[in-house]
Amino acid sequence: MQGDFLINDWLVQPQINMVEKGGKHWHLEPKVMQVLVHLALHPNQVLSKERLIEAIWRDTFVGDDVLVRCVSEIRYVFGDDARSPSVIQTIPKAGYRLIAAVTMEVPAATALTSSSTARFNGLLRSEKKHETHPQPHELEDSLGVDDLPGHNSFDVSSTGDPRGAPSHESRNEIHVSDSGVGMSNHGTTESHGRSTFFRYFPWVLAAVSSLTLLIWAGAYYWRSIHPTPFDVFWAPILKTQEPALFCVADQNQYSFITLRDAAEPARKVTLKDNLSAVVIDDLDTIVRVAGALRARGKQYLLKGEERTSLSDLRSGPSIFIGAFDNAWTLRLTHSLRYRFANDTEMTQFRIIDANDPSKSGWIVDRTQQMATNNYKDFAIVARFTDANTDRPTVIVAGVGRGGTIAAGEFLTDPEDLAQLLRDVQAAGNKKNMEIVLSTQIIDGQPGSPKVEASYFW
Repeated sequence: MQGDFLINDWLVQPQINMVEKGGKHWHLEPKVMQVLVHLALHPNQVLSKERLIEAIWRDTFVGDDVLVRCVSEIRYVFGDDARSPSVIQTIPKAGYRLIAAVTMEVPAATALTSSSTARFNGLLRSEKKHETHPQPHELEDSLGVDDLPGHNSFDVSSTGDPRGAPSHESRNEIHVSDSGVGMSNHGTTESHGRSTFFRYFPWVLAAVSSLTLLIWAGAYYWRSIHPTPFDVFWAPILKTQEPALFCVADQNQYSFITLRDAAEPARKVTLKDNLSAVVIDDLDTIVRVAGALRARGKQYLLKGEERTSLSDLRSGPSIFIGAFDNAWTLRLTHSLRYRFANDTEMTQFRIIDANDPSKSGWIVDRTQQMATNNYKDFAIVARFTDANTDRPTVIVAGVGRGGTIAAGEFLTDPEDLAQLLRDVQAAGNKKNMEIVLSTQIIDGQPGSPKVEASYFW
């Protein structure tokens, strides 16, 4: 699709990767625009992720996360809500469907309101003007030939005022034909042509270098004014100069280690040692979040909660993984609206609302958890500036292990974060936030995270 079209009352211009509405413009990345165009070519049809990836990234191996990010960018521009969509609908286990109205014939009045279209039409008029036999002064003014190095004046074909042109033997000529505008020099040798090429080569090289720099600067500027939902949520962590500290739950439960013989791997040898173990479910979240931060150039440190001091937390931004096995998480959330609690027998673990302590729906019964491995888990994700450290702080903690995994998925998933940012905007763009999540655990594996409650301040 090359022409412009409408999605509801949004003007989409694929040739310049622009979406416009009410005089405001949004630039989309080329691949994001291609996804939007492909969906618009098949309105109300369910397109699988595999089909979209094949159409857009035909010769490139990419994962589903790349497509998910593109759809999230489109929803962000259109102000679409994934939970109550009006533009793109997610069909679980199937793909995506464009449910907005698509108009391929753009009304003239709509097209004329686009400043970019007006500029494009201006260029067309200028080209048509020069397709006729122009006067010498018109051609020189339009091409800017007086500014070209090594040329003082030009003659159009064999007519027109030479305006001080040199003798015929060395006269430069510009020829206008259906194939374009050409320049020739009479009375020169082939060697002179080569010297002319080398004379212009530095200018061409400089122009290419400048264009490359402009493209790079433009991409950087575009990213700065169109940050991803991940960049927006994690901005307090990413913008700091100091490395981010991951404070993780550790279990000092091993005084020995079993190693294998290099010559005979089947042979095991048990040696005395002191080991701090990390729960593998917490490790899933650590790897997910740390990998996303590292991809954006953010350095980080990893420390067990027992070895983490207040001085460590005051040295830079901190991210806390795990709840009931991480004392720092319990301390920091104790002053928040949503906090962790348990009974004295340690059989029921829950999240409570300080504004409504009687509410007790966010409970994990450990007896059921251990007996069936099928239960509903809960988690807290929070971003705030801690009063004790005066540093950016992020909490990623589940009541059970599955809740921590779901929390890590929520804070790295583009669609979940895009929806969270829309909630933040609706709440007045508050800087601090706390969200309660739930997830269904089936055979020990968590499902998708769902928002139970949120608070912004």
